[in-house]
Amino acid sequence: MATGYKNNKSTTKGIRFPHELVEEINSCVEQENSNFSSWVIDACEKKIKSERRKTKSSES
Repeated sequence: MATGYKNNKSTTKGIRFPHELVEEINSCVEQENSNFSSWVIDACEKKIKSERRKTKSSES
């Protein structure tokens, strides 16, 4: 059984968000009928993909 901040699928990270950003995220979450965590995870995945594309194009 998992305890603490890490299990076999994920790790909990405590981060601070500016109030204005949280308000904007919450607004998007409501519109998408989603939840905060999944919205942030999706945004992070998109950022990683974008950075990988930049790296690949600069190597060419």
